[in-house]
Amino acid sequence: MLIKGVFWLAGRKMSINQFGGEVHVLPAAKTPATGGNQPVVSDTLGEEVRRLRTVKGWGLAALAAAAHCDRGYLSRVERGLRRPSQTVVAALDTALDVNGRLLALAREGDDMRRRTVLTGASAVAAAVLVPSPAAATAGGLGEVLFASRPEVGPVGVGQLRAAVTAATAEFHQVRYGELARRLPGLVRAVEATRDAAVSDDPAQVEGVLATVYGVAANLAVKLHETGLAWSMTDRAVQTARAAGNPRALAEAHRTAAVVLRRSGQHDEARRVIVTAATGLRADTRLADGRDRSLYASMLATAAYTAALADRRDDAWTLAGEAGAALASGRQIGFGRNDLELYRSGIARALGDYGQAVDHARQVRLDLCATPERRARYWEDTALAWMGRGRPTQAWEALREAEAAAPQEVLYRPWAQQLTATLLAADVRGGLPGLRSFAARVGVPGAAR
Repeated sequence: MLIKGVFWLAGRKMSINQFGGEVHVLPAAKTPATGGNQPVVSDTLGEEVRRLRTVKGWGLAALAAAAHCDRGYLSRVERGLRRPSQTVVAALDTALDVNGRLLALAREGDDMRRRTVLTGASAVAAAVLVPSPAAATAGGLGEVLFASRPEVGPVGVGQLRAAVTAATAEFHQVRYGELARRLPGLVRAVEATRDAAVSDDPAQVEGVLATVYGVAANLAVKLHETGLAWSMTDRAVQTARAAGNPRALAEAHRTAAVVLRRSGQHDEARRVIVTAATGLRADTRLADGRDRSLYASMLATAAYTAALADRRDDAWTLAGEAGAALASGRQIGFGRNDLELYRSGIARALGDYGQAVDHARQVRLDLCATPERRARYWEDTALAWMGRGRPTQAWEALREAEAAAPQEVLYRPWAQQLTATLLAADVRGGLPGLRSFAARVGVPGAAR
């Protein structure tokens, strides 16, 4: 899937180690400037970009390719209809070989905007931070996020934090369709606030933006929008690094590992997340309960990743280290109950279905605080029972998953695959309601 936005990932080459350190991008092509007298330097960023491009004898397509951005987006920048982020300005500056001229011009604009009195902030927040009533299918998340949308102005950091909290809650409530509608306005609002440089603490805004990108990446992972997940994860990692926020950076790397895992790169995914967990421990010493919980959850994710690669010893060793971290002090967030759920998934991934069922029985469903976590419990239970050859129990757990989080079952491939397997096994019709359920979740041939 081609994704249009500030970054044009399909048009640049990135190494897999982008999440462990710097992003490796093919250097922008540099063409010597043509001779002759150059026009007077323009007053605005867009005009200056157009002037420099013309001096080089480049068309829009050539500059877009050299700066790794979308041609249409670049056209709007030149016409003053879009204000590019600092990352894009830096890419244009490098492509045009002007030694920081564009970056300086952008900073001058930032200073002017900082002096501008912001009016109507509440009205702006109401317009861009509340989900649009227009329908948006979760399957078209890429188009939802990157479709052409009106410019918005900067918003107060407090309002942004409240909106991000609401978006995060929607993710954990498994309201994927609603979240897909909320994200475009929220992403644009935070980007506009950062680009306008109106906050006295830019790192605060960068941290909020990293969280927003992380939510978008996690939603894309849930919906198997791999291209979009790569794009959002890249932004989350780079923005968290710019903010100097160890927790946000660790979260971004965990999402990166999940995207790598979904791409079949299990060993690289495990390396990325273990390295990030080690970095979090070194940076924070796990003195805060939130950091301790995050560290344990990262090791649990690494353990499950190792299990998917059939690295049994590594999987259980990492799970044991996660347990030791939780036992070392107070946690805030991920705890022992969550780890037990991970252990069920690890056993299932290793083919130990009886052990998976045993671990699932140790999980207290009342301590699974969100619909997303409860749906995960029923997913692991259903798949474990099916692995043991117990379709009746698997069907019961699948129905519980739908009751806990309907969109988790509607949009996730595991539910459709399990339903198709149950349909094939239910030759005597012993699973009442299965066929109508299969039609509801879109299993081919279910309506026969």
